[in-house]
Amino acid sequence: MKWILGLLIGISIFSACSNELVVVDKWKDIPVVWGLLSKSDTAHYIRVEKAFLDPTTSAYDIALIPDSLYYTNASVSLKRINNGQVFTLQKVDGNLEGYPRESGVFASSPNYLFKIKNNVINLAIGEKYEFQLDKGDGSPIVIAQTIILPKPVLRNPSHDQLLQFKPKTLFIFNWNAINDAGIFDLKMRFHYIEKSPETGNIYIPKSVEWTIENSIEVNEFKIDGADFYSALKANINENFEATRRFDSIDIVLYCGGIELKDFIKIALANSGLTSTQDIPKYTNLSEGLGIFTSRNVSYNTGFKLTTQSLDSLKNGSFTKALKFQ
Repeated sequence: MKWILGLLIGISIFSACSNELVVVDKWKDIPVVWGLLSKSDTAHYIRVEKAFLDPTTSAYDIALIPDSLYYTNASVSLKRINNGQVFTLQKVDGNLEGYPRESGVFASSPNYLFKIKNNVINLAIGEKYEFQLDKGDGSPIVIAQTIILPKPVLRNPSHDQLLQFKPKTLFIFNWNAINDAGIFDLKMRFHYIEKSPETGNIYIPKSVEWTIENSIEVNEFKIDGADFYSALKANINENFEATRRFDSIDIVLYCGGIELKDFIKIALANSGLTSTQDIPKYTNLSEGLGIFTSRNVSYNTGFKLTTQSLDSLKNGSFTKALKFQ
């Protein structure tokens, strides 16, 4: 007997998501929740759905019926634990909010989410909040709690530091430890300008993003300097008619709550060649499946390269063909 649940499984804090979770279980009403609160967001969205099973109809057919995905009379609230204040979220269609659901197994319209603007709830860093789901059928309230995370603070490199990437030499990223964070993602955005006959020989801004590492559990990560040039080679197409010039680098650091770390660990534990077809269940909800947690992000912008690194960018074996001047 198989259930199909409309749950987004995050293999990193923000990306690598799947739209399907298949779980073997006996019949019962199972709420499925996906909620990540961030002080950096202007609005907060929580997805609430339900598991379903029909002994006479294919689960894949039922997945296309919106009434099978959503609780008709559900209400969702967030409670600030320190003072007991309760905020009721508004039921909205994500398709109309600019968050369409990817086409696939599940009905894509309507795409119900529960929303609250940050200027209404004004999430407080370091405070605990409780998710509350009333399914509208007289059953017990489904709850989960998380602590709102601060932005991670990048310590190295410092903002006024010129970045030097040298092959066979370690480059160290580190940031402040956050007690309630369990996982970090580290990314780099490389900005440059480019001209070619296609642009009318006028320089236009371009950028590429490199995911340095996902799911880091400590507040430090090291790379070989050659990895930087290798990533550029992999992400920028060679064009013998193009001329390029380096502009700047952004270092983007995400953090996620301890609940998210546990969630990802459980999901990854059953991946690979020895995995089974059923993903192990993890949840911090009092009932059901899914996750309610916190995340945040810091954008560290405007980094420049040392003269030596600029020379390697122009003439090094990895990136010489990219035509940087």
